[in-house]
Amino acid sequence: MWILILFGLLFTSSLQAQTTQDPFNVTPKFPKGGERITLTYDAEDTILKDRDSLCGIVYTYADFKWKIEDVNLKETAKNQWEAQLDLEPKAALVNCIFYANDTIDRGGAKTYTWMIGNEPGSYSGWGLMRNPTFNQEFPQKLDSLSFITDKVTLMWINNEIRNNPSSRAQVFYEGLSLKKQSSAEDQTGRIIEEIKYIATLPLDVEQQYDLQRTLNLIDQEENKTFLDSVKQVLLTKYPHGVLARDRAIKKLSTIEDADKKLAAFKAFQKNFPEEKFKEVRTYTEDLYYDKLYKGIAYTNIANKKDYDFVFDNLKTTPYTALIDYSWHLVSIPYNNERMSLDSLNLFAGKIITELERREQLVPNEFIHTYSPKQWKQKALESAYGEYLTYAKILEKVEDYDKEAYYLEKIKPLLIYTNTDFNELYTRHLVRSGKPEAAVAFIKESLKENNTSPAMLSILKTDFLKKGKKESEFQDYVTSLKSEDAKENQKSELIASLINKPIAGFSLESSYGTTVDLKDQKGKIVVIDMWATWCAPCKKAMPGMKMVVDQYAGDNGVKFYFLDTQEYTKDYKAKTAAFIQENGYPFEVLYDAKNPETGKLDATYSKYAKAFQFSGIPQKMIIDQKGNLRWRSTGYEGSPSELADEISIIITYLKAEEKS
Repeated sequence: MWILILFGLLFTSSLQAQTTQDPFNVTPKFPKGGERITLTYDAEDTILKDRDSLCGIVYTYADFKWKIEDVNLKETAKNQWEAQLDLEPKAALVNCIFYANDTIDRGGAKTYTWMIGNEPGSYSGWGLMRNPTFNQEFPQKLDSLSFITDKVTLMWINNEIRNNPSSRAQVFYEGLSLKKQSSAEDQTGRIIEEIKYIATLPLDVEQQYDLQRTLNLIDQEENKTFLDSVKQVLLTKYPHGVLARDRAIKKLSTIEDADKKLAAFKAFQKNFPEEKFKEVRTYTEDLYYDKLYKGIAYTNIANKKDYDFVFDNLKTTPYTALIDYSWHLVSIPYNNERMSLDSLNLFAGKIITELERREQLVPNEFIHTYSPKQWKQKALESAYGEYLTYAKILEKVEDYDKEAYYLEKIKPLLIYTNTDFNELYTRHLVRSGKPEAAVAFIKESLKENNTSPAMLSILKTDFLKKGKKESEFQDYVTSLKSEDAKENQKSELIASLINKPIAGFSLESSYGTTVDLKDQKGKIVVIDMWATWCAPCKKAMPGMKMVVDQYAGDNGVKFYFLDTQEYTKDYKAKTAAFIQENGYPFEVLYDAKNPETGKLDATYSKYAKAFQFSGIPQKMIIDQKGNLRWRSTGYEGSPSELADEISIIITYLKAEEKS
């Protein structure tokens, strides 16, 4: 052990005063908390050599907490980078990573770490951040080459307590955990003695939670009386502490009466203010807290049409619940056309404003995981779908300036790859008096096969203005698509083909006739099962129109849109209104009543059972012999890609029949 300690002290001296030949250095070499330091990074012999720009993240361990900051690196000479940082007042350790795009240099076995003298936390922080178990609780995910064993980590914790005896109350949980893991002997007695001592000290919320976690290190049944006594001490000394809060959260989750639950929750917020517990995220909180917010909110909305809880608590709502609010209160009603545009705009405006504010505030559960810059990107990736819905709403209410702002915000994530975004952005360019830019944008979107009929209409207008023939337009569109993407799509589709017999049907048609599947032998039949209440079904319709138009003059191909699972009496009128309003040249078939359930899903249920699928939209293609050859559930979001899928299969089946 003395050899290990001597090695540790020698290594510490080396860590504090690295030579200028190392990739990472700090000036001054022996800084103190609160001082401004200069970080230097020599990328010459690293994986980041010869990069045009680099970014850095600094993890500062101060007062036994990690603070994460982004730093701006400035190149002072070829592959020489520099940044300045104001140290936290109680800084004990500084660890850095450097990156460019997706390439990250974490420092390998040595890491890019600088110890700040004998400041409390320096030794334990240096040991624990390199321990494979506790590294998972630390923000920086180091290279595995830097990991150390439990016994070596314990050495650093012992050094910490030897140099700073008061640190014992900060590292007892980690020390006892490692002692238990690394020792063949039963550590129950040692753990109990430490718990008794720690329980006598004044504890902040982090130490309280560490004590709670320590209780789990010993057998719960054999030591029940002792454990209960310690928990009672925690509840008595800290009536508004961590354990009391955990129990209050669990109790709240059991209240069934909506009014009582809301009243109890308001009392909880008063007794356990969010700010006090921002450094602690307990297991109980992970299990119940977000669900509590959503449960109270949606219960009040469902029972009373009361949205007050949602909007009165937006600033304290957990981030994940905030995303959920936006999805359930804005995106779903928008997609299903179940709320007025004015209400959608009002709700979205409030929720989206709060979502944007939260981009600047790392949530409690991620405060030790992401830097501010990392969190902002993570938040955008989590919420881009909600921003896109808001942009759609803003376009409909003709708030074009605000719409343009949100389109630019999500553009880096969705450009060319998301058809809804592409169509909105195309219209934005046209409205902005940039028709040439709009055409160029459509061409780039076509390379990814993410275009809509509206976009292709704009492209066609431009094509005809240049004196080209309308008969040449389809070939022109095809020529703009990536050859590799087309071949890959074709290969995947052909490989997915099946060949199974399929039962027939005889259904009422919107054309006033009856359609019998057996009468379609010799033709390729495309069936699209959908419903007026199904948002993805309706979103797929523009793509289906593209392929229906493509084969409008081909008597060898039939398209039927099988309306199924409807539940309103006037569904036929609604279906007809939807088809007419959108100008779809579709023949609709109405599903028959299911004799077993009485629901209007007889054909759907028959096929779902036979081919083991669930959900709509459901596309099926039947060949000339009456066999099912292809089936697809859902909708991926690109009209042009959907049209191409069906066209590729039709072309293949025609060629197969001839051969």
